[in-house]
Amino acid sequence: MVVLSGTATLRFGVADTSDDDYANTHGSDYEQGGVEVEAKAGDAFIIPCGVPHKTYNVTKGSTFKLLTPGGGHAIEGDDPRKVLEEIEISGFTMLGAYPVGGEWDFAVGGEDEGRYDRVWRVPKPPKDPFLGDSKEGLCGQWEESDGKRSRSESKL
Repeated sequence: MVVLSGTATLRFGVADTSDDDYANTHGSDYEQGGVEVEAKAGDAFIIPCGVPHKTYNVTKGSTFKLLTPGGGHAIEGDDPRKVLEEIEISGFTMLGAYPVGGEWDFAVGGEDEGRYDRVWRVPKPPKDPFLGDSKEGLCGQWEESDGKRSRSESKL
Protein backbone atom coordinates (compact mmCIF):
# COMPACT_ATOMS: atom_id res chain seq x y z
CA MET A 1 0.00 0.00 0.00
CA VAL A 2 1.35 3.43 -0.95
CA VAL A 3 0.07 6.80 0.26
CA LEU A 4 -0.22 9.13 -2.75
CA SER A 5 -1.53 12.26 -1.05
CA GLY A 6 -2.63 13.62 2.31
CA THR A 7 -2.30 12.15 5.78
CA ALA A 8 -4.19 9.62 7.89
CA THR A 9 -3.82 7.30 10.83
CA LEU A 10 -3.42 3.64 9.85
CA ARG A 11 -4.19 1.01 12.44
CA PHE A 12 -2.81 -2.51 11.94
CA GLY A 13 -3.66 -5.68 13.84
CA VAL A 14 -7.20 -5.09 15.08
CA ALA A 15 -10.57 -5.17 13.36
CA ASP A 16 -13.86 -3.34 13.60
CA THR A 17 -16.19 -4.92 16.13
CA SER A 18 -19.43 -3.37 14.84
CA ASP A 19 -20.91 -1.63 11.78
CA ASP A 20 -20.58 1.78 13.47
CA ASP A 21 -17.41 3.35 12.05
CA TYR A 22 -17.28 6.16 14.64
CA ALA A 23 -17.73 3.74 17.58
CA ASN A 24 -15.04 1.42 16.14
CA THR A 25 -12.59 4.27 15.78
CA HIS A 26 -13.29 6.53 18.75
CA GLY A 27 -16.02 5.04 20.89
CA SER A 28 -17.33 2.05 22.80
CA ASP A 29 -16.56 -0.51 20.06
CA TYR A 30 -12.86 0.42 19.86
CA GLU A 31 -10.78 -2.77 20.04
CA GLN A 32 -7.66 -2.49 22.20
CA GLY A 33 -4.27 -3.45 20.80
CA GLY A 34 -2.79 -3.12 17.37
CA VAL A 35 -0.25 -0.64 16.05
CA GLU A 36 -1.07 2.90 14.93
CA VAL A 37 1.03 4.74 12.36
CA GLU A 38 0.68 8.30 11.11
CA ALA A 39 0.93 7.97 7.31
CA LYS A 40 1.73 10.69 4.80
CA ALA A 41 2.28 10.98 1.05
CA GLY A 42 5.26 8.88 -0.01
CA ASP A 43 4.93 6.26 2.76
CA ALA A 44 4.73 2.63 1.65
CA PHE A 45 3.60 -0.43 3.62
CA ILE A 46 3.76 -4.15 2.98
CA ILE A 47 0.91 -5.73 4.90
CA PRO A 48 1.19 -9.47 5.53
CA CYS A 49 -1.75 -11.66 4.60
CA GLY A 50 -4.34 -11.83 7.36
CA VAL A 51 -3.39 -8.59 9.13
CA PRO A 52 -6.46 -6.41 9.61
CA HIS A 53 -5.98 -2.73 8.86
CA LYS A 54 -8.07 0.40 9.13
CA THR A 55 -7.71 3.98 7.90
CA TYR A 56 -9.07 6.97 9.83
CA ASN A 57 -8.34 10.59 10.77
CA VAL A 58 -7.80 11.42 7.10
CA THR A 59 -6.51 14.81 5.92
CA LYS A 60 -8.80 17.52 7.28
CA GLY A 61 -11.64 18.34 4.93
CA SER A 62 -11.33 15.16 2.87
CA THR A 63 -13.11 11.87 2.88
CA PHE A 64 -11.82 8.37 2.41
CA LYS A 65 -12.62 6.94 -1.03
CA LEU A 66 -11.49 4.05 -3.18
CA LEU A 67 -8.93 4.99 -5.80
CA THR A 68 -10.14 2.33 -8.20
CA PRO A 69 -13.56 2.87 -9.74
CA GLY A 70 -16.26 0.21 -9.40
CA GLY A 71 -15.89 -2.32 -6.60
CA GLY A 72 -12.27 -1.46 -5.81
CA HIS A 73 -11.00 -4.94 -6.74
CA ALA A 74 -9.15 -3.95 -9.89
CA ILE A 75 -8.73 -1.23 -12.45
CA GLU A 76 -11.63 -1.81 -14.80
CA GLY A 77 -11.68 -0.96 -18.50
CA ASP A 78 -9.70 -1.65 -21.63
CA ASP A 79 -7.01 0.94 -20.90
CA PRO A 80 -5.96 0.93 -17.19
CA ARG A 81 -3.53 3.83 -17.76
CA LYS A 82 -6.35 6.05 -19.07
CA VAL A 83 -8.63 5.06 -16.17
CA LEU A 84 -5.94 6.01 -13.64
CA GLU A 85 -5.16 9.32 -15.41
CA GLU A 86 -8.79 10.37 -14.98
CA ILE A 87 -8.93 9.80 -11.21
CA GLU A 88 -8.69 12.93 -9.08
CA ILE A 89 -6.07 12.56 -6.38
CA SER A 90 -6.88 14.86 -3.47
CA GLY A 91 -7.17 14.73 0.29
CA PHE A 92 -6.02 11.33 1.52
CA THR A 93 -5.41 8.89 -1.34
CA MET A 94 -3.76 5.50 -1.10
CA LEU A 95 -3.15 2.72 -3.59
CA GLY A 96 -3.07 -0.93 -2.61
CA ALA A 97 -2.10 -3.90 -4.75
CA TYR A 98 -1.60 -7.62 -4.50
CA PRO A 99 1.31 -9.60 -5.98
CA VAL A 100 0.80 -11.02 -9.46
CA GLY A 101 -1.47 -14.02 -9.03
CA GLY A 102 -2.64 -12.86 -5.59
CA GLU A 103 -6.30 -12.86 -4.62
CA TRP A 104 -8.21 -9.82 -3.40
CA ASP A 105 -10.05 -10.70 -0.20
CA PHE A 106 -12.12 -8.41 1.96
CA ALA A 107 -12.82 -10.03 5.27
CA VAL A 108 -14.88 -8.13 7.82
CA GLY A 109 -13.46 -10.06 10.73
CA GLY A 110 -13.87 -13.31 12.55
CA GLU A 111 -14.82 -15.57 9.65
CA ASP A 112 -11.33 -17.07 9.44
CA GLU A 113 -10.51 -17.07 13.15
CA GLY A 114 -8.28 -20.03 13.94
CA ARG A 115 -7.64 -20.82 10.25
CA TYR A 116 -4.00 -19.79 10.26
CA ASP A 117 -3.16 -22.47 7.69
CA ARG A 118 -4.86 -20.30 5.04
CA VAL A 119 -2.57 -17.38 5.83
CA TRP A 120 0.62 -19.47 5.99
CA ARG A 121 -0.09 -21.07 2.60
CA VAL A 122 0.12 -17.74 0.77
CA PRO A 123 2.95 -18.21 -1.74
CA LYS A 124 6.03 -16.03 -1.69
CA PRO A 125 5.64 -13.30 -4.33
CA PRO A 126 8.09 -13.36 -7.24
CA LYS A 127 9.40 -9.84 -6.45
CA ASP A 128 9.37 -7.28 -3.67
CA PRO A 129 7.21 -4.34 -4.83
CA PHE A 130 9.96 -1.88 -3.93
CA LEU A 131 13.27 -3.76 -3.92
CA GLY A 132 12.70 -6.42 -6.60
CA ASP A 133 14.94 -9.48 -6.08
CA SER A 134 17.11 -7.87 -3.38
CA LYS A 135 17.95 -10.08 -0.39
CA GLU A 136 17.15 -7.08 1.83
CA GLY A 137 13.60 -7.02 0.50
CA LEU A 138 10.53 -9.11 1.06
CA CYS A 139 11.71 -11.99 -1.14
CA GLY A 140 14.99 -12.31 0.74
CA GLN A 141 13.26 -12.25 4.13
CA TRP A 142 10.29 -14.49 3.34
CA GLU A 143 10.47 -17.98 4.82
CA GLU A 144 8.45 -20.64 3.03
CA SER A 145 5.94 -22.51 5.18
CA ASP A 146 4.19 -25.85 5.03
CA GLY A 147 1.01 -24.21 6.38
CA LYS A 148 1.19 -26.10 9.69
CA ARG A 149 2.71 -23.37 11.84
CA SER A 150 0.67 -22.41 14.90
CA ARG A 151 -0.18 -18.85 15.90
CA SER A 152 2.38 -18.90 18.72
CA GLU A 153 5.06 -19.90 16.22
CA SER A 154 4.16 -17.20 13.73
CA LYS A 155 6.45 -14.29 12.96
CA LEU A 156 3.61 -11.81 12.24
